[in-house]
Amino acid sequence: MKRPLVVMSVIITAIVFIYLIFSYDNLLCEPSEDLDGSSLECVGVVSKKELKIIYSGDAVNVLYLIPDKKDGSRTKYIECYLNSSETQIPCIGEKILVKGIARSFKEKRNPGEFDSRLYYSTLKISYRLNEAVIVARNKKCDVLREYLYKAKCYFEGILDDNLNSDDSAIMKAVLLGDRAFMDDEIKELYKNSGIVHILAVSGLHISLMGMGLYKLIKKLNLHPVFCTVIPLIFMYLYGEMCGISTSSFRAICMFVLRLLAPLVGRTYDLLSSLALSEILLILDQPLYLYNSGFLFSFGAVIGIAVIKPGIEDAFFAGHKKLIHDNYPLNALLSGISILIVTLPVYLQFYYTYPIYSLITNIIVIPLMGLLLAAGGMCIIVGAVTDCLNLPGCLIHCILLFYRKVCGFQNNIPGNMLYFGHKQTYRVVIYALLMITWFFLRKKKKSFILIPIAITILTISIPHGLKITAIDVGQGDGIVITTGCSNVLIDGGSSSKSKVGKYSIIPYLSYEGIGSLDAVIVSHEDEDHISGIIEIFAGMEKGGIKVKQLILPDVDASSRGDNYHKLEDMAKELNIPINYISKGESFEIKTRELFKIYPLEFTCLNPTAKMQTEGANAYSTILHMRYGSFTALFTGDVEKEGEEQLKETIRANMDKYGGITLLKVAHHGSSYTTDEEFLTMIKPKAALISCGVNNRYGHPHKEVLDRLKEAGAQIYRTDESGAVSVRVSAKGRVEITGMLQ
Repeated sequence: MKRPLVVMSVIITAIVFIYLIFSYDNLLCEPSEDLDGSSLECVGVVSKKELKIIYSGDAVNVLYLIPDKKDGSRTKYIECYLNSSETQIPCIGEKILVKGIARSFKEKRNPGEFDSRLYYSTLKISYRLNEAVIVARNKKCDVLREYLYKAKCYFEGILDDNLNSDDSAIMKAVLLGDRAFMDDEIKELYKNSGIVHILAVSGLHISLMGMGLYKLIKKLNLHPVFCTVIPLIFMYLYGEMCGISTSSFRAICMFVLRLLAPLVGRTYDLLSSLALSEILLILDQPLYLYNSGFLFSFGAVIGIAVIKPGIEDAFFAGHKKLIHDNYPLNALLSGISILIVTLPVYLQFYYTYPIYSLITNIIVIPLMGLLLAAGGMCIIVGAVTDCLNLPGCLIHCILLFYRKVCGFQNNIPGNMLYFGHKQTYRVVIYALLMITWFFLRKKKKSFILIPIAITILTISIPHGLKITAIDVGQGDGIVITTGCSNVLIDGGSSSKSKVGKYSIIPYLSYEGIGSLDAVIVSHEDEDHISGIIEIFAGMEKGGIKVKQLILPDVDASSRGDNYHKLEDMAKELNIPINYISKGESFEIKTRELFKIYPLEFTCLNPTAKMQTEGANAYSTILHMRYGSFTALFTGDVEKEGEEQLKETIRANMDKYGGITLLKVAHHGSSYTTDEEFLTMIKPKAALISCGVNNRYGHPHKEVLDRLKEAGAQIYRTDESGAVSVRVSAKGRVEITGMLQ
């Protein structure tokens, strides 16, 4: 059998994939009981350690313990964030008794959010200890790994001394695999430009450094054993110092086989070595099949090794030498080949694709060898002299060039394609069609399979009306999608920091929403606008576009600082601002399959130029109608605003007296949503947006009781995570919670 390891890899991967479908929850590393907030002691051996930047901006020491007492069959580590008072940091290999506050990793509460529970389970970390203090230690040490850690810290210190903070942070990631000190803005810039892979120690590093060392030693005419063993030892130590990620393990494993093959008289086969490294990884941790880094790393190699030759056979037969001698064309074909394999990974994990990254990588990759060499020289020069570090100047020039190229790319219209999340069956069909094309590639008409596969994977059929209350913690954030238009009503939180970055924008990306036709602000409280401000800030960097901002039309005396801040930001970004008041209405289109249906919004509050003492009273209230389906979005309305609303409904019972869906005002506060109001609107379903265990006690029991008395089905984001309401043109309503 030709390439038995490849066949074995495919079979094992298929078995593991099926196994994960049925046993996913069993593989998650979770403590056997709820430990959140409890004081806990743990005895274990320090396996590794690092510095991390926490939310306050401070650097803290983090230890990874292998506990004496395992909690779950797949638990390997406990992550310990040491208290800042701890000055004597244990050595790697030392056994310690540590005490801290336990925190478990939570499942994601919104579609598109980062799944910390899955991520840390993949790393075999069960839970975290915060503010940890060391109670006892035995002062034994794994000398080799401790010295590697100290060497890494020493090298990082040299980079800090010879480069500015931004350049040093990037080079720590590029050279030493340490991203802890990188600015979020730079990470986002590289990610949106499709070059974030250069920040990982991977095959590029191993091929440049390992093979470079191998070729250098060969020129010394040493014995073949020494020519092989010395680079292997060096790359192992380098990988151990940087931390063995999936990409670095794959690269080092393939490098080992590449050097050992001629030594034992065998022919090196790239696909067989790739298959062996994949088998070793997924047998050790099946959850790697849900890890984007793992999939990107192996997908890129498959693209270069399999798809690229296939494209050359199909379209450039007889001209392969011309391609290989033409770097831009060769690099472009490599990028397209990698894209074909990794596009499903992009859509499953990031939901977007930076299309111009194909060109940016052609520009960036050739300079990586020079950047790595300059980084190595910068460390060497910095270790022996305090004089001007010329390699550091070269590093600054290259990284500045990268930043300019990425900034230019992100500002080109249409750079980021928002495809949204795709179902597994689409990925399977895409893969089958691409595999079919590969085997039929020499037949001219087989080319049609490629656009068919891409269309099936990327194009979505409009689904009608969907209303989603994003779980923003203590706040509001409602997204309305129609197949034609996208509207955001509020978007903020008082309990989640950076709720726009971590909850709202990921959800919009998940839904394939790259532009918002309208952002409607009910009122200016922080828990309704903080995420909107983040969306506005991201527009300048090529993020989600906002076509108009709709604010409540209240008197100038009632407009506070946040109201003016929204206006000022919108004007700077050339976002049209419209002001809405009672009696005004607007309509957007809804598409279901190939038919268009109207979706009508009518404003019921505030009255024009309304004067109030508090922002809650002037909250924008919108009545929405879609066929027989009606909804009422109430913001945080209270006091005179709620009284005015009841008067409006009382005078128009035929139009407003009967609601399918009520967005309960003020997160379920007892000061709103009274019995008279509920008797008039008779909601069939009530949606409450509030934070888990919030300090206000929302929703209040009185409101819940009143809603139950009114016969409403209650849906809460604190219990269900994001809540989605799907409505068909025929009036069928389906309500689902993310966690249920």
